[in-house]
Amino acid sequence: MRFVFLTMESTNNGTLRSAAETLNQRFGLNLDVAIFNLGLHHAAPNLWEQLEERFRTADFIFGSMLFSEEIVRPLEKLLEQALCPVCIITSNPALITQTRVGKFSLRKSKEETKEPGLFKQWASKLKPKHSHGESQRQLALARNVSRMMKHLPGKARDIHTFIAAHQFWLNGSEENMERFLSLLIDRYVPGWKGKLPQSDPVFYPEAGLCHPDAPEQFFSAGEYLQWQKKNHPSGGKGPVAILAMRSTMLSKNMQHIDSLQKALESKGIDTCIAYSGGLDFRPALDRFFDPQKPGTLRPRLLINATGFSLVGGPAETRAAEAVVAMNKLDVPCYNLIPLSFQHVEQWRESNLGLTPLQTALSVAVPELDGTIEPHVYAGTEAGTDRTVPLKEEIAAVANRAHRFLRLQEKPVSEKKIAIVLFNFPPNLGNAGTAAYLNVFESLIRLLKEMKTAGYHVDLPASVEELKNKLLEGNRLIYGTDGNVADHLPVDEYRKRFPAYTEIEPFWGDAPGEILNDRQKFHILGCSFGNIFLGQQPGFGYERDPMRLLMAKDAAPNHAFAAFYTWIEQCFNADAVLHFGTHGALEFMPGKQTGLSSSCWPKKLIGSLPNFYVYCVNNPSEGAIAKRRGYATIISYLTPPLEHAGLYKELARLRALIAGTRQTTTHETMAEIRELASSLELDTGLQELPDETWLARLNSELYLVEERMIPLGLHIMGEAPTPESLVDHLALLTSHSRPELDNRTLPELICKHRHLDYHLLIERIKDDRDAQREWQELLAITREAIKLFTRHLPDGQTTDHLPVRAMLEGTFTVRMAEADSYLHRQAGIKIGELQKLWHFLQRILVNLAENREIHAVLHALEGKYTPPSPGNDLVRNPDTVPTGRNIHSLDPYSIPTHFAQQTGERSAEELLQVYRDENGSLPESIAIVLWGTDNLKSDGEGVAQALALLGARAKTDELGKIGDVELIPLEQLGRPRIDVVMTISGIFRDLLSHQVKLLDKAVRMAAAADEPESMNFLRKHVLQEMLEKNIPFSDASNRVFSNAPGSYGANVNHLVESSTWEEEEQLVDAFVSRKSFAVTETGQWKECPDALRSALQHVTLTFQNIDSYEIGISDIDHYYEYLGGISKTVEQISKTMPKVMIGDINGFGKKQRICSLEKMVSLEARTKLLNPKWYEAMLEHGYEGVREIESHLTNTYGWSATASAVKEWTYRQFSETFLQDKAMLERLASMNVHATRAMTSRLLEAHSRGFWDADAETIEELREIYLDLETKIEGVHHETH
Repeated sequence: MRFVFLTMESTNNGTLRSAAETLNQRFGLNLDVAIFNLGLHHAAPNLWEQLEERFRTADFIFGSMLFSEEIVRPLEKLLEQALCPVCIITSNPALITQTRVGKFSLRKSKEETKEPGLFKQWASKLKPKHSHGESQRQLALARNVSRMMKHLPGKARDIHTFIAAHQFWLNGSEENMERFLSLLIDRYVPGWKGKLPQSDPVFYPEAGLCHPDAPEQFFSAGEYLQWQKKNHPSGGKGPVAILAMRSTMLSKNMQHIDSLQKALESKGIDTCIAYSGGLDFRPALDRFFDPQKPGTLRPRLLINATGFSLVGGPAETRAAEAVVAMNKLDVPCYNLIPLSFQHVEQWRESNLGLTPLQTALSVAVPELDGTIEPHVYAGTEAGTDRTVPLKEEIAAVANRAHRFLRLQEKPVSEKKIAIVLFNFPPNLGNAGTAAYLNVFESLIRLLKEMKTAGYHVDLPASVEELKNKLLEGNRLIYGTDGNVADHLPVDEYRKRFPAYTEIEPFWGDAPGEILNDRQKFHILGCSFGNIFLGQQPGFGYERDPMRLLMAKDAAPNHAFAAFYTWIEQCFNADAVLHFGTHGALEFMPGKQTGLSSSCWPKKLIGSLPNFYVYCVNNPSEGAIAKRRGYATIISYLTPPLEHAGLYKELARLRALIAGTRQTTTHETMAEIRELASSLELDTGLQELPDETWLARLNSELYLVEERMIPLGLHIMGEAPTPESLVDHLALLTSHSRPELDNRTLPELICKHRHLDYHLLIERIKDDRDAQREWQELLAITREAIKLFTRHLPDGQTTDHLPVRAMLEGTFTVRMAEADSYLHRQAGIKIGELQKLWHFLQRILVNLAENREIHAVLHALEGKYTPPSPGNDLVRNPDTVPTGRNIHSLDPYSIPTHFAQQTGERSAEELLQVYRDENGSLPESIAIVLWGTDNLKSDGEGVAQALALLGARAKTDELGKIGDVELIPLEQLGRPRIDVVMTISGIFRDLLSHQVKLLDKAVRMAAAADEPESMNFLRKHVLQEMLEKNIPFSDASNRVFSNAPGSYGANVNHLVESSTWEEEEQLVDAFVSRKSFAVTETGQWKECPDALRSALQHVTLTFQNIDSYEIGISDIDHYYEYLGGISKTVEQISKTMPKVMIGDINGFGKKQRICSLEKMVSLEARTKLLNPKWYEAMLEHGYEGVREIESHLTNTYGWSATASAVKEWTYRQFSETFLQDKAMLERLASMNVHATRAMTSRLLEAHSRGFWDADAETIEELREIYLDLETKIEGVHHETH
């Protein structure tokens, strides 16, 4: 007797083996049960050959929970060839339909039509549906099978086998495994009919409570409480509820759960284990923990110990239902992960951590429920099915849970909170660095609310006093960039942080050279009662720039480790609150996901509950903070978007052009041409006829005027004003919306005005009439939104009327005014847009009731922080309200169908723009892919790269993205492009499944038997193989990133610190950091020669801008990546490639693809030199000046890496900010250090040849620099 069992996890494997042994002994059988855990297929040599051999001689094949595309397709082929009965349950439908048991088959065949009516009905019900929710449907079918059994025909034993298989397997005790095997032997092994006793499945309760010390299970909270009162007195505190699967308990595979429970109880924590029968824990949560029911348990913390989401399973996600349940409980849920797809030894040795599949199932999907703390705590060892506890990891979980419960229990007045600020690059002008957040104003508001809530806070009198205490204080005594709050003696550091020995090989003997006086470490910050406000130390390379050239990050420096050691063990913080996007802790070396206790982020955070105030539009880096820093995110808004507008000479030029509609004189045209020339707006347009030239020039002005820019910085807890939201909401309605039947509001207005919307967009660039019509269209849209946002309060309340009530009370009037206006202007029927107005009303309510500070306080009580998507408001309006725990996406959902279509269109547009400019297609393109833009665009960049290769993503039967396929050349209609992909470390971590798909697509395309003239990738790979005598696998490397656990190219740090001498240093840093190629086995291998070789054919480099809120000069990472790869290509090929940007802000035909030079100039005009932008920044004082300086430095980065900055940018900046005495005085009074940095950067631009300024200007700037130096010294002397 030979049976084959196929699974992807080991829960029932132990009981199945025991059952087979029992039957063999009891009845003298020769039963051979071969169990294959296909979740470990990558570690099993010759797996498919083994299966093929086993299938050939098997009497029965059974499988369950088989979903991964990597095993589905090869297994499907093998099962098709099997000659014995096959029964597959709760798996991918492609495998379930391989079921054929006797006369019952789920395969499509001619015989189906001959089945009797009732039999055919049941067969139809049991056939899997290729849709979302199929897994739960099958489970529900099995649960209800007792009712179905009554209606089965007497001879239909085979359909009964299929149904009974569900019941036996899903109630997988050893007794049921014996009965299941007996059934199969009786029915499907010749000669054994009637020789073994037959019994129905034993059914077990859907939900229960248990405890290792209790002799029996409990099926009500009351029963458990009575037992606990006698045996485990709790002292009145609620338990920590550990959630387990019933199958784990029935299989007696509970060692890891029991070990977790004992570790918690050793800390004095009461616990209980709650189990559920399927992949939905709501029955257990509702029965035992519902706070609205009397007599239920009141858990203080949930620990989901299954590795799955709370509702759903590996085939689907039902997060919204889980969030409802979690909101009712209002306690956090830890996410503990038993290793399913690798053995413990493999995980320990891996620098990647979890496999892509487990990262998706056990990390990304549970995050959608709002779970936190993703810890690996158990797994199987090679040669055994039993799940063993990882004692060191369980101890870490217990310590963190204990500290978290202490945070809940402690009176507010006694709680000690460490708030950590960032200062990057470290200097006095950068303290409180955070994306789009006014840190100090937000802090003062938070501290006030904390004091009101009962925290012991010595409140500073003002923001200025807060800054002065933090940044000045005693800093001159110690020579530091801020006040020294306390010290940690070096000897004490060594005792408290034994891992210092692992730092010493990289940073020298403790204490190293940073923030210490050789005897003690300086802890930067200041205390305000029980609140410590600290400055996170830097990475450390500021003192040693050569470290930036190292391929791998090695360890934090001693000062960094001392800082967190002091917070946890000396200050004895009850929680740490990282304030703003973002710091360095979560980017320290270690595994990508599924960290172990030897990984640096885990060592550094220790047992501290970690909360993180984070920008809502950054789900990728937020996910890193959650997965590697164990942070609970509390999101904050970005500033509202408004049109950039025109100013100064740009506004005068627009007026002159507008005047030519009535009459155009030679003098007027000459004036316009002269002014346009002085503004450098007319490059390449001079030879056109006057009218066409004016239209093109007007289009250039329009690009500036209508570009959306964020204004100022966000202050936590402050809602945007109605006026500031008009442009933002108008932009939102300019995107296709389901509330408008997947159209835009401008498109709808066009339709009613009898205009062709798409034709109008195509004509904008060259037709002034089209430009006028387009502006009228947007003006109507904007005015309608403006009317809808009238009568709104500016603050949180009006005459003590809550803002929600105010919005609801005025809704009808506002909707009527907007409707009436659109009816007059465009003929849109009154009431036609009701869905749109209700949608905008919901957004207004969510924006106006800003509860970010309340959310921080709620989190610090140890309560549940609900999840939300992370994105721009325009892309995903569900990002508001803020104050929630942002998450990324299920990696198996991207690219979505819509993103795939958009990516394919943009890829073709990119190629067409290049061909128009160069006369031919590029043979090779270097494309930069980030996690952020792909999460926010649902994988558009991934789809774009695939499209360039001539490939596309494939969905499986459950709608998951599981594979890729090549588009046939005849359908593609052009050659396949050689695509070199440089992916960020965050993309590598969060989208490892997409990395695998991209790499597979590359190797498939390179191996395709196609003419080299139609497959540039194959052409170059064959050429490299021949020239360098290397194998195909090496020559086809095209996906590059950092070493696992390392992030960034460090080009930005070299530029910012001005420590580079030659351009080769920038290239060396980029190649050193970004030359790790993904191999066919999914590992990352250092291949600098492969990167250089792949780049030698590149003539175009490209990156998408993912956001309306963040432009290419707002952050340094754009020039770090796109600038770094472009400079590297230039050095290799001796020619700067074309550098292009995919611009989300673009409009019109081919307007979404833009040259880098044009984009840098556009950024300078709309932000850096735009009074609307910089005056909004200056309203925020110190931080606003820092933002202006940062924008200048990032602009300069494009000079250093791509020579893309026009000289007028530096000239106008100098004239606007430094040579204007009044402005210079304003800047210096707010942030003298940042003002000095601006001056220094301009002088550097001149000295490196990026700006040919006249001698008089340079002399003036040098004098300004010296004056600022003197002022800084004077301030310090006056202070001390």
